[in-house]
Amino acid sequence: MRARRALLVVDLEGVAGVDSPAALISGTPEYVRSRALLTAEVNAAIEGLLAAGFHQVRVSDSHLCGSGESNLLSESLHPSAEPCFLEEDAYAASFFDDVQAVACLGMHAAAGSAGFGAHTVDLLGAWTCAGRALSEADLVLALAAEAGVPAVFVSGDDVLQASLAGRVGCVRTKVALSVTRASSRPPEEVLVELTRAAAFPARPVEPLPDAPLVLTFKSGHQAALAAETGARRLDRYRVEVEGPSFRERYTRALRAASAASSVLADAVADVPGSPDFTRDASALFHLPGPPVHPPPPATEATERALRAFLSLTEEGDDESRALRALTLHMLEGHAPGAFARLGLGATLAAAVAALAEVPLALPFGLPAEVGMSRVDAWYVLRERGLPHAPLEPEALRAYLEYLNGQDEGLHAWLLGEMAATCGMDVRLSIPERALRSTWRLADLYWLTHLYLLDTRYLRLPLKDPGAAAWTEELLVATPWVVEQGHVDLAAEVAFCLQCAGESGGGAHALLLSLLREHQRPDGAMEDAHATAGALLAFAGAEERHPSSR
Repeated sequence: MRARRALLVVDLEGVAGVDSPAALISGTPEYVRSRALLTAEVNAAIEGLLAAGFHQVRVSDSHLCGSGESNLLSESLHPSAEPCFLEEDAYAASFFDDVQAVACLGMHAAAGSAGFGAHTVDLLGAWTCAGRALSEADLVLALAAEAGVPAVFVSGDDVLQASLAGRVGCVRTKVALSVTRASSRPPEEVLVELTRAAAFPARPVEPLPDAPLVLTFKSGHQAALAAETGARRLDRYRVEVEGPSFRERYTRALRAASAASSVLADAVADVPGSPDFTRDASALFHLPGPPVHPPPPATEATERALRAFLSLTEEGDDESRALRALTLHMLEGHAPGAFARLGLGATLAAAVAALAEVPLALPFGLPAEVGMSRVDAWYVLRERGLPHAPLEPEALRAYLEYLNGQDEGLHAWLLGEMAATCGMDVRLSIPERALRSTWRLADLYWLTHLYLLDTRYLRLPLKDPGAAAWTEELLVATPWVVEQGHVDLAAEVAFCLQCAGESGGGAHALLLSLLREHQRPDGAMEDAHATAGALLAFAGAEERHPSSR
């Protein structure tokens, strides 16, 4: 008699007892326990499949934990298991060969849902077919349906269970509290239920509609990389793939998703198992794709921010003069339509004229913020081709050395770079992104100022070849910036994303929402600098809103 074989596709997010992102990532203490929990669930399911008359169970481990290796404990695996781990495609056609049933264990809900660990294939793209969101369980079931293989069961959280709508038997292992938190049932209860569910007869699976697969990404750059594989670009964030069979469409979509996910190599910090890697992986779960409906125009928020900004900078001190002139100079280039609508030409001219009163001396002991305002004043006058007092190279160099010695390396780097863009190269030898591994807040300001330098403070388009990688970093950082409530930085990240063409993305929408929440009735933010940033962000959003095109 011919041996009967079942295919068991397994993941980790839907395993009982796996309730946090750290439990999904190789190198963390939580992951050690996760491997044991997964192996126990696989063994329980195999017992049920054997009771149903199967003789062997091909186990395809689909979870990519960062180690490049299987998550299963081979030494503890059931003797009837045939473990398989193909990092490139856990649902490869060869895995469906010579199997009489398929089951899915430890699965999660589709990207964009509220399920724990919700994503589809990777953390960047959402997959749909004929308007229906697809989970990885949906992909496996569709491939099985096309191959004529019936399904036994799926296990995972309550959100996945609801999405399956009774099309296949389901074991609920946990309740999702958010995309990064869950409350599991006791694992021992789940093991019993898995064995019972696996013993039920397999039943035919309804195929997906014969329609293209649409992938929606979290940045335009990701979609562009996907399109390079042959996927058809639908708009900035979406591509679609076609093919004569679901297997062909799936394979082409997988190729497109793999190309897009190459951005993660530089965007995610450190190595799997480290706190920074876990933080960034968690952020990707929280980073939304582009909103279906764009938020309302920021016109009213722009006007309130402008009134507050002009009020906050009407004092005659040097810092206020420099901030007013530089911000309006930037606004004129970044959002010329809003600038004209608000009639700011004369206000900018007066602000620039007032810069003549700002001294350019940079003595030892001068606070970094004051020195910054003096260089800002010189920079604006020079950029606008107006007469200005000379900034002495020797004095600037000495001041940069002073700042660097006072642990003001970010200011020392920025002032040197600003002067260099104007032909005065007195830069110190400061490592690129010197604070990246030690001080995230300061490093993100460093990153936003790379945009400012490259665009000559929002006056020109981005042109640096590294700008796409900068943008991917800012996207990954956005959930952290919002969670921490860093309003000033949120404004800078928002207008940088606008420079990169990402004003229609989910990250930009999150940032604008934070700024709106923190804008006071009088239009001000936490201080004059944050209000200036919010003004630029709101005006930039207004300028780029679909209704203004």
